[in-house]
Amino acid sequence: MYRILWTALICFGMIGAAIGTDGVAVAEQAATLRVDPVAFDIPPQPLASALRAFRDQGGIRFIHRAELVQSVDSNGVVGQYSPDDALAMLLKNTGLTYYAADDSTVIVEQAASRHSPDTADQSAAIVPTGNPDSQRAGEEAEIKVPLVEIIGTSENALDYIPGSGRVITKESIEQNHRLTINEALREVPGVHVRDEDGLGIRPNIGIRGLDPTRSRKVHIMEDGVPIMMMPYADPSSYYFPPIFRFDRIEVLKGSGQLLYGPQTIGGVMNFITRMPSAKPEGNFQFWGGNNNYFNTHFDYGGTWGKSGYMVDYTHYQSDTPRFTNVRAKVDDITFKTVQELSDRTQIMAKFNYYREDSGIGYQGLTESEWGSPRGQDRQTLFKNDHFDFRRMGAHVAVNHMFTANLTSTTNFFGHYMSRDWARQTTQGINADGSLNGALQFGNAIPATAFGAVPGNARFTNEREYWVYGVESRFKYDHSLLGVNATADFGARYMYEQSDRKQFRNTGSGIGVTSSCFLAVAGATCLNENNLRTTNAYALFFQERLVFGQFTITPGVRVEHINYDQYDRLQNNGNGAFGKANFTEVLPGIGVTYAPFKNHTFFFGAHRGMSPPQISDAITGTGAVVDLGPELSWTYELGTRGNLAHWAGYEFTLFQMDFDNQIISQSAAGGTGATLTSAGETRHRGIEFATSLDLWDAMKGRDKDQDVTLDLNYTWVAQAEFIGTRNSSITGAALLPTEAAVVSVSGNRLPYSPKHLLTAGIGYTNRAFSLGAFNARLEAQCISDQFGDDRNIIAPTANGQRGIVRGWCMMNASVNQYVKKINTTFFFVAKNMLDQMTIMDRTRGIYPGLPALWQAGAKWTF
Repeated sequence: MYRILWTALICFGMIGAAIGTDGVAVAEQAATLRVDPVAFDIPPQPLASALRAFRDQGGIRFIHRAELVQSVDSNGVVGQYSPDDALAMLLKNTGLTYYAADDSTVIVEQAASRHSPDTADQSAAIVPTGNPDSQRAGEEAEIKVPLVEIIGTSENALDYIPGSGRVITKESIEQNHRLTINEALREVPGVHVRDEDGLGIRPNIGIRGLDPTRSRKVHIMEDGVPIMMMPYADPSSYYFPPIFRFDRIEVLKGSGQLLYGPQTIGGVMNFITRMPSAKPEGNFQFWGGNNNYFNTHFDYGGTWGKSGYMVDYTHYQSDTPRFTNVRAKVDDITFKTVQELSDRTQIMAKFNYYREDSGIGYQGLTESEWGSPRGQDRQTLFKNDHFDFRRMGAHVAVNHMFTANLTSTTNFFGHYMSRDWARQTTQGINADGSLNGALQFGNAIPATAFGAVPGNARFTNEREYWVYGVESRFKYDHSLLGVNATADFGARYMYEQSDRKQFRNTGSGIGVTSSCFLAVAGATCLNENNLRTTNAYALFFQERLVFGQFTITPGVRVEHINYDQYDRLQNNGNGAFGKANFTEVLPGIGVTYAPFKNHTFFFGAHRGMSPPQISDAITGTGAVVDLGPELSWTYELGTRGNLAHWAGYEFTLFQMDFDNQIISQSAAGGTGATLTSAGETRHRGIEFATSLDLWDAMKGRDKDQDVTLDLNYTWVAQAEFIGTRNSSITGAALLPTEAAVVSVSGNRLPYSPKHLLTAGIGYTNRAFSLGAFNARLEAQCISDQFGDDRNIIAPTANGQRGIVRGWCMMNASVNQYVKKINTTFFFVAKNMLDQMTIMDRTRGIYPGLPALWQAGAKWTF
């Protein structure tokens, strides 16, 4: 009953979209402003005040995102003109355009971009909507896309954002030829990404010292909707879309993330995929390199009348950089359409199919193996593991403007995932080859194990996931007690279901047929048979109040989560049920202050929450575990802006205080280790970023050449246990003289490096005779990390605990565009100095990227 009521409430946002505007069907004509001339007297001034003067003199109402007009100047308009012509003059050279919603209401938005391969993005010409020429121009304009953005693309998009944030641009992704999402995110201050497979298939993303394992502490979205496996009950990132289909990446930290969720602790990431272009256009890209790497990417799309279509396909395959004697291949295809049903209603539909077929397993190297020729050559003995993953996703978004001041975006979304992972069992051995410990259906080999070899048994984890949801978001521009205000509010319902099975010993690790291997003999090979479901409800509200140079943004999010688990194997096959539920109210507030142009100070505080995984909230027997949501208070204080037209900067102080941060009970526990409340923890630090155009600094504004220097640095000065906390390790995971229980109060959290740095220098020449040329040299660095909560330095023999030494990798890229054939040729080097690094010890040693050398071409047609 509650689900029905909740869904009905959210679907209310669709009513206006369904009936259209004034009952007019899809074929309704565009509205035009009235044509009677008006005497305007608006001198040059900031655009925000110029629009207010235009409203007062011309009787025209405006609707726009506040950040679009912030720090933008207008040349003004003086004389007797029609409102249409006067507005075109007022917006000239601002990069903005408009269209009429009715004869006295205007929508102002960013002008459509003309994407030319040999130039930077250009703004579309601004012409009056009533002019016949403008209608022809409008036929080439991009359709307004119903898309949830967390930051946006305008030059001043961050001016009103209550918190720190960053947009990784299309140019950065393409010109640097980012091989993985890990590379791309390292240019964002505060973000730590730990490599696992070397191809970015399963990233481990942490923010400000949070545990990066499986990206569980970050809310990840694509085009405004969550894409994690189960966003509430199990947000582990066993899937990640290829970076090659992203147009840009938005990263938001601070109180602004309360509009999204359920993860509101570290930050929210929104990956924006390509949209249909204004004119039909396609791209075909291919490149290859060592490690038998090969990649092809194709996209084609365009706009025909009021409809846009696009198809995007990626295929890549490679010997995995982690272990080069196993391979992985990925196929990803997306179809997207955007339809303008009327001037007030647009709809987007997107369908995606993703497939990974790889030999990637879990078992890492021991210390002796890492130091041997096999370790240096990145060879694994576990060559019979197989990972078969498929995902089908759908997303429909409807945008509707009810009035000039009230708009809505309603998202319907869902996905199905199938994950079959067949793995060999693991057996620890001594230096003489004798057995050390029992056969493991996982990776928890003894701490003293000299090596790890495949055991004579095998198991397959079969998983199926169904997730769907509906969410309506509203934006309401209004006045509150005479103060200009914008309210963002909405509601969401989500359903999640997982069907989890484990089959043991369906075939041995060495390919010999064998019988079932179970602790208790049974008629089947089933060792796990769980059905888990989640029903989650969320309400969110944020009010932006503008007091001159101050903007105050209070907000609140309410999450109610119901977990159910049915273990079909318990009670002699009769099953056991368990239930748990949580309700959390998460308040927050953000303040921005812009005392002068191009500089903004900001402060924010909010309550963060990360729900526990369902497997950690309910035991297999159905008992409820006292493991509630992670709760924190996050504080930010910072400034951002431009010191000159060639120098931008951002500086942020942050602190996160956790009531009960949840971590692995012991990093030595390996796969499946129990999670536990770590009690109180604290994170403190500084983020700094700057981008300088040294050529403009010396020569003045030069549209043809740039010499850029950028630096992104994070200092996580404190990330430690501050409450009473003991580390408990039992059995063979202990070293011979090690205590089973040790106080770790004051210790640093595992996998929380103090220093993160990405710095690069680049050169661009757009006037080069062949076509635009650019090159960049980049360093990505990270300091030491602890591999466990006991902060031991010397590594254990099994490689699963000990210090993870810091590293710096040098990357380079060169791009040459050839106008005559509309093709860009490129060369890329990753870890060009071939530094040997350890990325992870959780399941044994995972090596970092080897030196990768790649070349390719991109043809635009």
